[in-house]
Amino acid sequence: MPKVTVINPIQKTELKSDETKYRVCAYCRVSSDSKEQLQSFNAQVEHYTAMIRKNLQWKFCGVYADEGISGTSRSKRDEFKRLIKDCESGKVDIVITKSISRWARNTADSIEVIRKLKSLGIGIYFEKENVNTLSAESELVLTILSSIAQEESISISKNNRWSCQKRFQNGEWVPSYLPYGYDMDAKGNIIIKEPEAQVVRRIFNDFLSGKGAYTIAKGLTEDGIATKRGNSCWSEGTVRDILQNEKYAGDLLMQKTFTTDTIPFLRKRNKGQKQKYFIEDNHEPVISREQEEKVNKIIQYRKAQQKSSDTAKYNNRYPFSGRIICGECGQAFIRRTIFKNKPYQHIQWSCGRHIRDITQCCMKAIKEEEVKLAYIQLFNKLKCNTNKILVPLLEGLKKISAEDYAGEEVTECNNRIYELNEQNQVLNRLRSKGYIDSALFILKSNVIETELEELKSKRNRILDNTNVSFEIEQTKQLINIVKAHEGLIEEYDENMFEKTVKVITVKSQTQLVFTLINGLELMEYL
Repeated sequence: MPKVTVINPIQKTELKSDETKYRVCAYCRVSSDSKEQLQSFNAQVEHYTAMIRKNLQWKFCGVYADEGISGTSRSKRDEFKRLIKDCESGKVDIVITKSISRWARNTADSIEVIRKLKSLGIGIYFEKENVNTLSAESELVLTILSSIAQEESISISKNNRWSCQKRFQNGEWVPSYLPYGYDMDAKGNIIIKEPEAQVVRRIFNDFLSGKGAYTIAKGLTEDGIATKRGNSCWSEGTVRDILQNEKYAGDLLMQKTFTTDTIPFLRKRNKGQKQKYFIEDNHEPVISREQEEKVNKIIQYRKAQQKSSDTAKYNNRYPFSGRIICGECGQAFIRRTIFKNKPYQHIQWSCGRHIRDITQCCMKAIKEEEVKLAYIQLFNKLKCNTNKILVPLLEGLKKISAEDYAGEEVTECNNRIYELNEQNQVLNRLRSKGYIDSALFILKSNVIETELEELKSKRNRILDNTNVSFEIEQTKQLINIVKAHEGLIEEYDENMFEKTVKVITVKSQTQLVFTLINGLELMEYL
């Protein structure tokens, strides 16, 4: 019988030298912007910052914090997504959070992220439940507790919906957002805002006189009339919404939209799935009942005409639709037929803003055939010089270290964010003890919050720009596409254009910049 020597495994803790510390961060979240919730949020940030810094075996890696964000979905939790990204980049060893409900209220999301981090050797410690995800029994416990957190969220949502339904049924619902032409007085009554109401009456009168939504919107823009949000440019969609809003005739239709019953909670337009509640003569009308009826008849007639006709022309997208951008103002170019039905008829693309107002943008139109010829030249250059342009680019991208490239700027942002959070906590403590009045607190707090938002956006932009893995994959794909094509192209290939080009920026009538799918920008002259 052979002699077998057992070699004991090296424990993970033994792999760490005495000088090596675990990189530890915390994640905090509150689901609303109420005063009590924000106080809880500040307390969480302060608690975990002190807790991590106090442990000599830990290295503080920051606090990732989402304020006033629901935990039922990951999509709007920027700090949560940044935490996962940093974990995947190997910047974190341990994550600490208050409880499973603070981590996520969606069981599927919660377990998926926990398993992902666990596979990377990163543990999550839930303080309230005293659970470490790297322990053997954590999977079952976390599944049960995550399900409880999800059911709690569903229950809260159901209670809120029940409360809304009762207010709908009793006619006590107060709209949170009133349309253009209306305002609300101190008692919560809907009242007419006369200057805006005159614009609404103009829209209805123009429509009844035969004008379309686009023409009406163009006229309002030319007259310098501001929209509800203060924009100087009106869209035909905004005009259509006004024409079809029942509130202008004095009525109120409730539950036009509804929230789904299960996680993730999605808001959908109510097309008969749920009850609607209608109150006739709820408030003072801006237009007469006869005007409303006439407008609705015209709209229904035009819809019926469009359905009975060939709608293919309305749905057809041209090769360059949405792909040509003005280098001066950033607006998309629009396709136009010039000298229609003439021997010298041709297609050209023009800047949408230049068409509306030549004083706002001076960029002139370009011919479609010239754009196609420029793409043919570009592709043939890539085909002949793949090993000189694309292959070296790919090798260069592989050598780039995103952390080294952006580390200094990200560190500066993180340090400033930490300082501002500290200032916020000091402000909250001073206010709670009555040392500063509410007006000064709000003023100082707003300044800090504004700078925090700007810094977080800047940090996210830096991190997004330094994520080269996507660019590497797209460059590989581009090389494969170009190499797979046999020979040069002599005619414009729409399919090849779709595969290789992301957008075209018009710098002048003679200069086009093609942005390829990997982000590479190449200039061509017309």
